[in-house]
Amino acid sequence: MPSGYLRHHIRVDQFINRKPYKRPNRTVKRPDLGRETERHAEKLKRDFAEACASTDELISSRDAKFEGDPGNYIDFETLPNHPLPDLNWTSKGIRLATSGRTGDGNAIGTIYVPEREREFIRTKLNEYQTKRSEKNGRPSHEARFASIEYFRAARLESLWVDRRPIPDMGVKTWWECWCWPDRIANFAAKALAANVTLGEGRLHFAEREVVFVFADQQMIARIVASSDAVAELRLGRDDASFYTCDISRDDQHGWIEAAVERLELDDDRATVSVCLLDTGVNRAHPLLAPIFSAEDLHSVNPDWGVDDHHGHGSEMSGLAIFGDLTNILSSSDPIRSRYIGESVKLLSPGGFEPTAPQSYGLITQQALLRPEIAKPDRSRVYCMAITQPEVFGPKATSWSATLDLSSFGGDELSDLLRRLVCVSAGNLPDGLHHTELEDRDNYEIEDPAHAWNVLTAGGYTQKGPIAEASYRHWACAAEVGALSPYSRVSAAWARGVSPIKPELVLEAGNQGIDTAGGNMISGIDSLSLLTTSNTPLTHPLALFWATSAATALLAGMGAELLADNNNLWPETVRALLTHSAQWTPTMEGQLFATQQKSQRLLMLRRFGYGVPSLERALRSASNSLALVAQQEIQPFIRERGRAPRLNQVHFYDLPWPKEALLELAEHEVRLRVTLSYFIEPNPSADAPLSPARYRSAGLRFDLRRRNETQSAFEARINDLAEEEEEAPATAAEDPGRVLGERSISAGSLHVDEWRCNAADLADRGSIAIFPVGGWWKTSKDHARNNGIMRYALIITIDAGDVEQDLWVETAITAGIEIEQNLTI
Repeated sequence: MPSGYLRHHIRVDQFINRKPYKRPNRTVKRPDLGRETERHAEKLKRDFAEACASTDELISSRDAKFEGDPGNYIDFETLPNHPLPDLNWTSKGIRLATSGRTGDGNAIGTIYVPEREREFIRTKLNEYQTKRSEKNGRPSHEARFASIEYFRAARLESLWVDRRPIPDMGVKTWWECWCWPDRIANFAAKALAANVTLGEGRLHFAEREVVFVFADQQMIARIVASSDAVAELRLGRDDASFYTCDISRDDQHGWIEAAVERLELDDDRATVSVCLLDTGVNRAHPLLAPIFSAEDLHSVNPDWGVDDHHGHGSEMSGLAIFGDLTNILSSSDPIRSRYIGESVKLLSPGGFEPTAPQSYGLITQQALLRPEIAKPDRSRVYCMAITQPEVFGPKATSWSATLDLSSFGGDELSDLLRRLVCVSAGNLPDGLHHTELEDRDNYEIEDPAHAWNVLTAGGYTQKGPIAEASYRHWACAAEVGALSPYSRVSAAWARGVSPIKPELVLEAGNQGIDTAGGNMISGIDSLSLLTTSNTPLTHPLALFWATSAATALLAGMGAELLADNNNLWPETVRALLTHSAQWTPTMEGQLFATQQKSQRLLMLRRFGYGVPSLERALRSASNSLALVAQQEIQPFIRERGRAPRLNQVHFYDLPWPKEALLELAEHEVRLRVTLSYFIEPNPSADAPLSPARYRSAGLRFDLRRRNETQSAFEARINDLAEEEEEAPATAAEDPGRVLGERSISAGSLHVDEWRCNAADLADRGSIAIFPVGGWWKTSKDHARNNGIMRYALIITIDAGDVEQDLWVETAITAGIEIEQNLTI
């Protein structure tokens, strides 16, 4: 039989070959829209003139004193399914404020046009009407104007990009005002003159600065119309979603005492922690006291104290440190603790003002910094199970973008501190009828779990059937191995634009179906997880469920990886956890019920890449070989006198178990590839429609195909490579690939899998990592034009239940001393 997971993963950093890079020409011919250009241009000129002359909508809210460069907000809309036209002329002060897409596929947006530059727009429209390219005869500025259906004067609602409705007239509330950074002083001056309340902090991104204002709609319209600063508006009211219970059980103290006696604490455990951003921790609990020292309990506001005022933090702690206590308490095995716990109290207790809603991004930044200032040399995995039920969907928010920036490490490229943050996906509402699970795709991932750089935890369940006699006639809402009835999904999000969320699913518990009404009921003991409570003196154990539980379990697994190898990057821990995941038989049945990759992507947007395994994340087996690399790449380069361009491609000529694979011949094997990196976010106006405008840079991978020579492979990837003559024919398709390039292109974590005969995989031991576009390339900041990105690459060949040793052959090729790596 194959060995267990006892062998170290094989590092392949040294097998890299760096080469200059130019993307192969993939220019798509622009379609002829069938426009009669002269008439179309005349209509656009007329629309634009009417929009500028309008005294309704926003212009009617303008007061006598204007701060900045007076101008107009102008709406536009394109034909269906056309890209967003580039209407930015930043040197003229003409800027894109918002963008989006209608249900019919029309791109919509709003631009700001200074009054002094109206003639500039008219000139460009005249050129579109009369001038033709000498090269191809196409109209001048065709890419900018040809797809546009109309211009019209913008309304305040044009700048509203929130999924929630704009506040009613006369209702004062918090607003997020997303401003252009170089115009922020104009906004501040106008807000000060209006005597409105401003939030204490601001959020800073590459092309936006977020200011929080307490005002009504009329006042916001006045400030927007009387300054040249505001690009977008959103609601600033946030509501944290906690999933807790206070159900207790009898006779719990004996179990806890026995568990405490079995605790084995590693001497160096304080080098790694799980840091919970939650409601505090009650370290008076006997199981938590040895794990959480008093000096490791923090609060964003010292007046709140550090104790758990709610219960959620203590319940999360037990799962993050020990896992589900259901099985642990009944065992006699030692309970080993290889890392410690830290806590930052993120939300205010009773008697204090609720956490200012506009401050979630700011206060999360503070929460991350508190333990880092106290213990700067400690490695951490952050755990946050707080979401906004009313905010969902893939559009970046101030909170999600802040998490992306914090994970990336900050905005100073010379002083980055990368972080791994695990975030809950959010839960379906309580009390749903079980038939409503059929509409699960309508329940989207909640803010801020759609952030690109975080690791988002959804839920599946192995809980069931119901054991309690009082519920013996009740059915479970979810079958064993299926998605938990609590877990939210991202199936409604656009392909290729938004990341796959959740990436992973862990145990989140199940629900029972009330036979009387058919509603789903939470909190049934046998369908829930067991953890530490906030009331150790009376009932030290508590039931717990939903994606909060899944997030705590995931963070604990990440800390275990760091405790095993503290040299792993956060990007690598994220990659190992995701790479270790497997789909349950139920998930596999759904995934492979179709051959269409677009349909498979829908499945992934429900249950991600599967259920992670700490065993597989930590080690390889003889029949399951993992190759790991941590590397740096410079995606772009800007040299004196030259425009920024793509810079570098990495080719890996991997140590590959070719002979072992050939011996397996027709036996099916699985190859999984995971590429993980962190992007610097730029939540600009066009980011919702163009991922390249949100990410600093993107990376992609490609695998050498069957019968493809190395030179042909490099020529296919890199336009600077030369292909050998008379190379063997290579298949245009890539058979056996489960997901495909289009399905995994979004986000900053890319995973794909091949399932094919072993012999087909034998000569495919070369992989390329190459850059794609991002805002660093177009930035005026030379440091970002030449910025460095880190990435983690993991490749696993899994031969299934066979006695073929893939590891030894590869280790020998890699020059590894085998005797030293057969056991942990």
